[in-house]
Amino acid sequence: MKQISINETPVFIGTSGYKFEDWIGKFYPKGISNYHMLPFYTKKDYLNLLEMTFTFYNIPYLNTIKSIVDRGEDLTFSVRLNKRFLKGRYNQQDIKDFLHGLTPIIEKGKLAAFFADFNYAFSASKENFEHLEKLSNDFKDFPLFFELPNRTWYKNRFLELFQEKRIGLIVLDMPQIKGLAPYYPFSSNNYTYFRLYGRSKLWLTPEDKILDYEYSKQELEQFYNDLKVLSLTSKKVFISFCNVIDAKACKNAKQFYDIIVQNEKN
Repeated sequence: MKQISINETPVFIGTSGYKFEDWIGKFYPKGISNYHMLPFYTKKDYLNLLEMTFTFYNIPYLNTIKSIVDRGEDLTFSVRLNKRFLKGRYNQQDIKDFLHGLTPIIEKGKLAAFFADFNYAFSASKENFEHLEKLSNDFKDFPLFFELPNRTWYKNRFLELFQEKRIGLIVLDMPQIKGLAPYYPFSSNNYTYFRLYGRSKLWLTPEDKILDYEYSKQELEQFYNDLKVLSLTSKKVFISFCNVIDAKACKNAKQFYDIIVQNEKN
């Protein structure tokens, strides 16, 4: 497995999904089939993480997951929780079914984390925090991180609760518009997880989610500097580029990898 580190802390760099038609000719070679996209992705030295996102919509099937694991031989995976868990309407059998479908990843030791990306409507409250706490307990065998784009979660009393309960909070980079989460470098469960959406000026309301943005070298260096600090108290660091339009996520992942390599050599 490809090794990258900051302060000797393992770093995992990847993108949110990989099967995009607009990546063909920009990241993937022209004429590539969907089946061969993942083997191409995994051969890149700067990509050692993949966010598996389709699991949000469907409980994973063993054969599908086995095929992905076999083709992504050098990758570690972060798996998106199914929507039923985010809605709170689930039972223990649902958890067993979800984990059973992921058996090929788990048995090969390639499941790095779970993440649950709540929408903007999920605002901070005692009831909603209890839901996060329950999910953390139900998936306690693996690091679980929550994406909470509503700015109400970033008040001190909730940030302190995340640390006290050791509940993972994703560091989000989004446009700084009213209501959206601030960029707040933070680790609350001995791991660090960044999801970088970009700062598109066309993203005008919290619900828009415009992913057509390319980070500058200066912006990427700021992420590196923040991760350098957080890595000192983290077992692992995860960085997912979510600015997937026109393969900008792949380009920025390569640039970020180069920044790490250059700085860690010095």
